[in-house]
Amino acid sequence: VNFTCALVLLFRIFLIMAPSLEGGGTMPPPSLEAVTSDMTSSIEIELVRLLLETPGKSRHAVQLFNQLYLDHKSMFRVVAGVGGPLPFVENCCTVLEKTSDNHVKMAVPFVVCRESNCKCKMFHVCKHWPSLVSTCKNCHSDPVKNPDNAAVYRNYPLLQRLSVPLIKRLLKTSKFVIRPPTPILFEKCESDMLSFPKVCEYYNSETGCLGSCLFFHLCRRFAQGICNSETCLLSHDFKSPHNQHIVKICSGGIPMEAGDIIRVMNSQTSVTGLALNMLQHQTRIQPGDAEICVWNLVGDCGKGDTCPFHHLNLPFWWQYETDEGEWESWDTDSILILEKAYSNPIIRTVEIKVKDMIVIIDFPTMTILDGEYRVRRMSTAPAHASRHLGSLATSFHWHWEEVDNVWHEFPSCVTQGKHFPQLELPSHVIELAFLSGAPKLQFNISDSTFTLLFGGMQMKEEGCSNMRKICRRPIHRTVPHLAGLVSGKEDPSHEYYSSVEDASPEDWEFVVKQLNGSRKPTSITKMSSNIIDKQLGKCSKGRKMKWLFHPVVGKDAIALAQHGLLLGDTPREMQQYGSGVHLSTNVEHTLHFSESATSVLLVEAAVGDFVRGKATDTAPPVSHDGKQVHCCVNNVSNPEIYVFYDVQCLRPKYWITF
Repeated sequence: VNFTCALVLLFRIFLIMAPSLEGGGTMPPPSLEAVTSDMTSSIEIELVRLLLETPGKSRHAVQLFNQLYLDHKSMFRVVAGVGGPLPFVENCCTVLEKTSDNHVKMAVPFVVCRESNCKCKMFHVCKHWPSLVSTCKNCHSDPVKNPDNAAVYRNYPLLQRLSVPLIKRLLKTSKFVIRPPTPILFEKCESDMLSFPKVCEYYNSETGCLGSCLFFHLCRRFAQGICNSETCLLSHDFKSPHNQHIVKICSGGIPMEAGDIIRVMNSQTSVTGLALNMLQHQTRIQPGDAEICVWNLVGDCGKGDTCPFHHLNLPFWWQYETDEGEWESWDTDSILILEKAYSNPIIRTVEIKVKDMIVIIDFPTMTILDGEYRVRRMSTAPAHASRHLGSLATSFHWHWEEVDNVWHEFPSCVTQGKHFPQLELPSHVIELAFLSGAPKLQFNISDSTFTLLFGGMQMKEEGCSNMRKICRRPIHRTVPHLAGLVSGKEDPSHEYYSSVEDASPEDWEFVVKQLNGSRKPTSITKMSSNIIDKQLGKCSKGRKMKWLFHPVVGKDAIALAQHGLLLGDTPREMQQYGSGVHLSTNVEHTLHFSESATSVLLVEAAVGDFVRGKATDTAPPVSHDGKQVHCCVNNVSNPEIYVFYDVQCLRPKYWITF
């Protein structure tokens, strides 16, 4: 390697000295003064092109210039004449600079302003840049044609020689000056926008408050923490009916103690801040696409580190793609802003801060920087998915576009084509069709036939060439509202209450009866969950209930009480009739596939129509008469093994140890 480098160096010296050798005299290399501006500008433009076409913010000077010499050998003599790559960057370049570790990076000496007719002497671009470049005629031709840039071009003439594609890439490395500021960027979450009531001034005056008001009837000095007088005639009680009514209206549903109320009143914290503290649990993001675990939001997830879902402190989360292809999360404030903006179909783009620069997110394409990097949104499972997850599941609404960026929510009135039908298709019907994987949904309104095309997110009326856009957006929920959903989870009547306890004598008698004398248990643990109970109740209508056995999953019964059985919990060796959850009527057959060989689960299952399954099945097949069956079995006439693909039909009830 050293020998090769020496040869390359000798060859470059020969190129420099060749003219002088041919003339028989000595010709000194061109000095810095002899190098014309056209020569340096051409070299710098090529360096900018190479630097912008390479992923990353900088490149080592030797690597960058070596690539330049491969394409333009004549430029080597010019660079060598001024002392080499580093002196050339320091003395001849205007938009490039050298770093301390001898790397070359962009040093854009201007910021970008998008306000028209502005005299700030900054570099101006079209107001649509970079979010609507593909639809703006000005951006499509040249985003920098602006008379306000005359002074900038005089100071930095190199910009006039850059091509439009290079200018576009160069602008992405610049900082934007947002004028006027986009409201959604600086808008706080809804609960913080509501000013928390202060102390009633009339109550603290001599006349007193003459009627019901929306301010606290408290001693002002007590609210400031400086009134300790036992003889004070004013109220020090937050639990009075009037004050409790104010707290209930403004707290967003979260429980607030007297100290919390005083801190919010004195602007030491906010209702949203208190709600976020209630939702602060373990944070762990799984690789790949997965849903957010609702049980981690409620409290401690029983599965812990083995949980296949994301563990986050919000039921929604936003991330952006980095230069290295990794996913990085926004801060909590930005996530709240993005979620609120994304819930509104009118908002197609939003400006948000990423590290030290402002970028524009395009929601239809879920990208930033004009499609260069991806953006993703993670959330809890959809409310109409195969598992019932309660109020923390993500509910979606569907919208259709009447004219340009004028959206209506299903159901509503639509005027389309030659007809004036009343479009009364509920959002949950569209959601069920979308989650089932159907490519389209057709429905009739009056004498018109409409088709929703999920692939292109469009709505078409039969006999009309006009196509309307449709979109699917989540229903926005504030952080205090989410915190209020999980408060009081210790109450047995709470939606997310789950428990594990020793079986009662009646439970022992029932389990022994189901074992039919095959084995004698040494311990029985009973599991209960309000979510799982409600989930099974929705599936049990019109089906036969059976008690079946399944191998033990994990080592903690509380995890089963919370999550129930999931697809993939069945050991692979037991999956002989498909990829679903396998349950058996034979406890010995189940113990054969259990890890401990001493424990099984007794599961209550809602069994409907079934057919014989195959090892290659990934979903319930269609029966001979064309009906969708609920599960598969090993033998239709005398089934001993049942395979379920809808886990809502299963409720693990007893953990039995022999």
